[in-house]
Amino acid sequence: MSNETVDKKNAEDGYMPVQDYTGQGYSFNNGDKTGEFAKKHRQKIIDKVNQYFRDKYGLNVQVHNLVGAKNAVVAFVESRQEPKFHTSVIVGVDLQNQKVGDVGAYEGVVEGAITSGLYVMAYEKEFQNLDTFCEQIAKKYPVMGMREEAVNNTMDSGYSTPFYYTSTLDSFFPNAYNAYTVDHTISKDKVHNLISSDLFKQDFNTLEISLTFYIKKRYDNPNQKMADDIIREFNQTTGLPPGNYGIFIQSNEVLKRTGTAKSHKGTITGKTDIIVKP
Repeated sequence: MSNETVDKKNAEDGYMPVQDYTGQGYSFNNGDKTGEFAKKHRQKIIDKVNQYFRDKYGLNVQVHNLVGAKNAVVAFVESRQEPKFHTSVIVGVDLQNQKVGDVGAYEGVVEGAITSGLYVMAYEKEFQNLDTFCEQIAKKYPVMGMREEAVNNTMDSGYSTPFYYTSTLDSFFPNAYNAYTVDHTISKDKVHNLISSDLFKQDFNTLEISLTFYIKKRYDNPNQKMADDIIREFNQTTGLPPGNYGIFIQSNEVLKRTGTAKSHKGTITGKTDIIVKP
């Protein structure tokens, strides 16, 4: 098929090349009307979200995206200071009276995101090594990361970059999280000590790190050999942050409404995850 035909077919299917994807089309069920509401009342929603984070967590955030959902708007945000993280909150919507409601979040979502940011602070050098590894893979193989705009507009699991995202719960690292809530100026050394003391009580899988590389060639799909080669290189790399790793080589195309790839190769979640110990 010609490129024009491929573009048309994928647009109809809801897929697009990852290098063009910035989060456009990302959506939730029954969110059309609230999505329109969010466009009209964008600044009021943003102000409420900002106030929520200041009052509840003492944090300043940047609201990147507002997505309509059933009787609500989901706000995707990023912290403006350390610990760095992405998360989301839910803003109630009264469509009948055209009013912005209260802001809230599913239990533990924001706290877990903050904790993943604290984890990155604790293992700053190791995460720098992980960044270097990902950049080297992108130079050596025909793969790429997600665009920064897409990360900001669709990711809400915790610390996130174009090549990977993290996920954990504050209950796994209560000492560090509680210390941070008391003192936002806590040192990285102290965070490291508190995180590591909790980490050694766990099975080293309390922080999940998902490495995601997208095939650079438009409309192309991943192959198992490339995935195996990248996994082998990962296993030979030292100085990485401890955690439970999944490594995924994704198709070039992603589904716009979810940001998920059309296909992937790599580790099998829950079966062939890679554990990196301190």
